[in-house]
Amino acid sequence: MAVLPQLLRLRGSPAALAATLLLASGCVTSGLVPADMEPQIARDIPFESIKAEPEKFKGRMVVVGGKVLSAKRLKEGTQIEVLQLPLDKADAPIMTLAQSKGRFLAYQEGFLDPATLPAGTAVSMIAEVTGARTLPLDEVEYTYPTLKIRTLKIWPEDRYVRPWPYPYYPYIYRYPFHPFYPYWWDPWY
Repeated sequence: MAVLPQLLRLRGSPAALAATLLLASGCVTSGLVPADMEPQIARDIPFESIKAEPEKFKGRMVVVGGKVLSAKRLKEGTQIEVLQLPLDKADAPIMTLAQSKGRFLAYQEGFLDPATLPAGTAVSMIAEVTGARTLPLDEVEYTYPTLKIRTLKIWPEDRYVRPWPYPYYPYIYRYPFHPFYPYWWDPWY
């Protein structure tokens, strides 16, 4: 009984407020960026600026993500072509393709099997801006911003799959359904 008055007094205290804010702030942290690396990340640079002037941001660390379009092995590593997409609070791509601001090329040093990154895979990465590269895209020349991957996160497919394709419950009729009775004779109604 002596504990209850103490809890009631603690309810409005600054310590309770601090504990609540500490717990709530832990719910919205990034699953990609470690806490010690967060100060190095330039989150204030939008992808449009990197795409427009990649040389200006050379050497800066950014968090980007999107949908893999292709991946291929090179002599010095793996090149991943990614359709940029906006990220949510957990730094996972939001798969709304109309919100894309363009494409970029990400390079992973060492061996990364392209079979682990098929087209359509959702990825996020901490990467360093290294410049730009112009390559043919269909019938035009496209200038891709290039990034060197520091950390790569491949998001599972089930994150983006709806469990039931219809917005309503699958069973329209209440169980047990009696098909031969008119609805006004059914005792369940």
